[in-house]
Amino acid sequence: MLKKMWMLGLMVLLLAGLSHTALAQDEEWAAGVRAANEGTELIIAVASHPSVEAFKPMIRDFEEMTGITVRLDEMEEGQLGQKLTLEVANNVTSYDAVMAAVERSPKLADAAYSEPLEPWINDSMKTPDWFDYEDILSAYRDLFLWEGQHWAIPFAGESVFLFYRSDLFEEHGISVPTTYDELLEAACYFHNEVDGISGVSFRARLGWEFTYTWSIFLFPFGGQMVDPMTGTPALDVPGTADSLNYMKALAECAPVGVESYSFPEAWDAFALGNAAIMVEATAAAPEMENPEKSLVAGNIGYAQLPTGPAGSFTGVWGWGIAMTAASENKDATWALMTYLTGRGTQDQYLAGGGIPSRASSLGDEELQMANPYYGATLDSLAQAGNLFAAGHSVVIPIPEWGQFSEIMGNDGARAFIGEISVEEAITNMQAAAEELLGSAE
Repeated sequence: MLKKMWMLGLMVLLLAGLSHTALAQDEEWAAGVRAANEGTELIIAVASHPSVEAFKPMIRDFEEMTGITVRLDEMEEGQLGQKLTLEVANNVTSYDAVMAAVERSPKLADAAYSEPLEPWINDSMKTPDWFDYEDILSAYRDLFLWEGQHWAIPFAGESVFLFYRSDLFEEHGISVPTTYDELLEAACYFHNEVDGISGVSFRARLGWEFTYTWSIFLFPFGGQMVDPMTGTPALDVPGTADSLNYMKALAECAPVGVESYSFPEAWDAFALGNAAIMVEATAAAPEMENPEKSLVAGNIGYAQLPTGPAGSFTGVWGWGIAMTAASENKDATWALMTYLTGRGTQDQYLAGGGIPSRASSLGDEELQMANPYYGATLDSLAQAGNLFAAGHSVVIPIPEWGQFSEIMGNDGARAFIGEISVEEAITNMQAAAEELLGSAE
């Protein structure tokens, strides 16, 4: 049933060609928000991110419309994660809302740090028609679904696909890879045969970022995190080692120092023209196409990830805005969340470099023509549907996910650089994961 719902939603998007409608803000709604909340100050914790940059001019407009002051506490993504971990542990916060990654959402909800949003989503007095919650793709909405309720509003849904230098591929007569063998062959061709070019860029920094990338290669090679039937750790299946060995082979044709790459380094290597291919989040595409930030803008192709021995898969991640349970300004916070993430305001959001998460944007033919990565994003969502149908997810929806991810990201990264063997890493990870979650009897 869930698979049918996922695919039905995708087919509706592809076939109906939902129009991108610039809905005017409801003046009556804005007046009501001002009357109830003028003079309120909201404090929001955010990570540095392209979508946050898109929000900033919108926030200035919101402040002018409503009389609400918004203060962003902006920090690096890792710092934000550490800050939220500390706040949850100490059961205290100074924030009205936080930028929440799907990886952290169950933990925030389980600790009663965040607030379930159905009371606001379902209240027509507080949620104007132009917000249009159902227009957010269900694949992204349900990233924040836990124990039957939604805990954040997505604004930057992402999958992972291939970025490739279309000019170099055309010049050298290289076809876009459709299998992982072809990807390795193409990457190593450019790395070895073209001066000043590395084959492929990807993030591989020890910790959660290594897990992020590894999860992309894991399932196409037949690897697993947990058994989909029992929910118990299953990292020790043969495909897990195969996927890690493939990453080690791919690293031979990556830039020097790839093992230290977080997403900014991975993005820079491609944007500066130093890599022919990048395996990265769809969220990177707007920056890659921005000529003020990218030397290869206009010369990029996009394609779904290759097919591996076990199938064609990718995952879905995303950022959302979560309301804190401790906020004393919940209605004002919801008004801001509505304004920043609504269908009626997405024109400004997308124009500012925001990451699309809505059917009405990704399904719009004119926007697809203007943004060549939209089509590949839809293809990647179909691949993510394959993974979902197989009972797997790149992020296990459990409060312990952060610890599980660190287990994979630490020993996996150590094997990646040759500090320990792949076999030893997987043995270590399986034992640690069983201690964390339990094992099958």
